[in-house]
Amino acid sequence: MSDTVLSVVYALAGLSFGAAVAAGLFAFITTVGVVTRLAAGTKTAKYIKLYETVAIFGVTLANGIDLFQWEIFGGVIVRCLCGLFFGVFIGCLAAALAEVVNVFPVMTRRIKLKAGMPYLVLAFALGKGFGAWYHLILGAGK
Repeated sequence: MSDTVLSVVYALAGLSFGAAVAAGLFAFITTVGVVTRLAAGTKTAKYIKLYETVAIFGVTLANGIDLFQWEIFGGVIVRCLCGLFFGVFIGCLAAALAEVVNVFPVMTRRIKLKAGMPYLVLAFALGKGFGAWYHLILGAGK
């Protein structure tokens, strides 16, 4: 097979697999209900189309940043804002997933936790935040 034909086959396979993964991730986020829960919780359900559009734009931008190694310009402040938005999204996704699969009620029954649930959730959040800080700021894992 010639190099050109092989390149076209690879490109089509890559685009197909990428579309399948993106559709699966979007279906997962939709099933978990992150966007609808945020819209309902903030009483802004009338802007659901805007939320969906921004989510699609954000995923496309993040994919471009990862795939093409785009640099985020704007200095430390812009990078910190990007990190904050990424962290809020991951936190909302984790909270919605935990709510859907009822992780906290099962866990509290197993460890026989009677009081202190807010402290447990705070500990999870601080642990996630410290881990992200350690990894991103201090360059752990490089």
